[in-house]
Amino acid sequence: RKTFSLLKNQYGYDKYGGNCHIVPNHGLIILAFLHSNGDFAESLKIVNTAGWDTDCNSGNLGCLMGIRNGLKGIDSGPDWRGPFGDTCYVPTADSGGGITDAATITRRLVRTTRKLHGSPDTPPKQGARFHFSYPGSMQGFQGENCRVENTLIPNTDQRGLRIQFDSDQTTCARAMTPVFVDSLETAQYFEGRGYGLMTSPMLNSGQTVTCKVAHPGDTSTSVSVALSFGVFDEQDQVVYHRGQEATLGSNESCSIECKVPDFDGYPISSIGIEIVRSDTSDSIYLDSLDWSGSPSVSLGRRKGRMWSKAWVNGVDSFWFWAESFRIIHNTGTGLVLYGNRDWTDYRVRADVRPHLVNQVGVACRVQGMKRYYALILTKDNRVQLVRELDGFSVIAEAPFELSLGKMYEFDLTASGSTLIGAIDGEELLRANDSSLAQGGIALLINEGRTATQAVSIEPA
Repeated sequence: RKTFSLLKNQYGYDKYGGNCHIVPNHGLIILAFLHSNGDFAESLKIVNTAGWDTDCNSGNLGCLMGIRNGLKGIDSGPDWRGPFGDTCYVPTADSGGGITDAATITRRLVRTTRKLHGSPDTPPKQGARFHFSYPGSMQGFQGENCRVENTLIPNTDQRGLRIQFDSDQTTCARAMTPVFVDSLETAQYFEGRGYGLMTSPMLNSGQTVTCKVAHPGDTSTSVSVALSFGVFDEQDQVVYHRGQEATLGSNESCSIECKVPDFDGYPISSIGIEIVRSDTSDSIYLDSLDWSGSPSVSLGRRKGRMWSKAWVNGVDSFWFWAESFRIIHNTGTGLVLYGNRDWTDYRVRADVRPHLVNQVGVACRVQGMKRYYALILTKDNRVQLVRELDGFSVIAEAPFELSLGKMYEFDLTASGSTLIGAIDGEELLRANDSSLAQGGIALLINEGRTATQAVSIEPA
């Protein structure tokens, strides 16, 4: 407290202004780092009870202490990791990256570092999204009427997610991980804080989910399991849908594969494993879970509100009346984004009605506000295939008379290095470019107003 008094007198908020007081906060982080004697819990107690910007100060100090002490240092005191199971909320214009987990971020850092150094990278379990290879990592999985833990799978040298359940329970047991915002209340909470949680679902209808499940042990009974999808309904409540089912006897393992059903454009909130039947209290092990392929989904106005939360707002005004998507942007180019980096070859279609625009269109392989391909119409009566990547480039173009207030059917396909642009059912442009291999979709506008009722995405 004496040190904090000295810090406050010399570097206090009254002397270094700003909405985020960098100099005082930095001093407080150093203070807590030094006075904690290397104890993770003690460092967070000091930095939070001081009362200055407790969110960023404790987060930054927690990162430093994690680097200093490793996982053992974090795990030496209270259970900091268990309550959120590695789940991370990330503010990003990369629309599918807003909901993720610490292990996935770690893999991205490791992969990038090895690539920079020219070193080979062998991802765990053939690159599965959920692999549980890091000790204690839950990758967002939480148990509902069951207990989950990261542990070695018996009789193997691989780690997995143990799902332990009781036979006498009357409610369903599931182990689920988020792929989108978990509730309307969560979305509204972040909006009220001024930090909107903008993200798209990581998983969509039409993609293929695969998982590996093991049932080790000497029990004489079998257990039936199934993939489970948590999906928002018309009342913004999560309803669980059962996917492909499998039955495992003693010491058996299997792979389950399931194409994600059509949920009529309502966003998927979570995915996981459901225990369908078991005569005894038992455990199964989720070895890995992954998905692949491009989606087959139609998007537009639905009942409830969560459908509208699935779009990332990169424009000045984004409304859902009178049209499904009313988009206004005052300066430069704005995007309203949906989708994920793992989409590769697909076709996106949308009705677009421009009003007083410089440019308007649809984008594909979008990786943020400054990385995408787009099919656009311009106010100087051109139709163009363009690339935004380290600058704006026109890949192909042709004359096209733009009529403001008229509705156009945009159709953009990306397959390999081939880009195909069509308007109102007529192919107008075709080009080749290999700069961007994957990404989501977006509605694009440059200075003006536009409206769209429906967007569809399907494999190319």
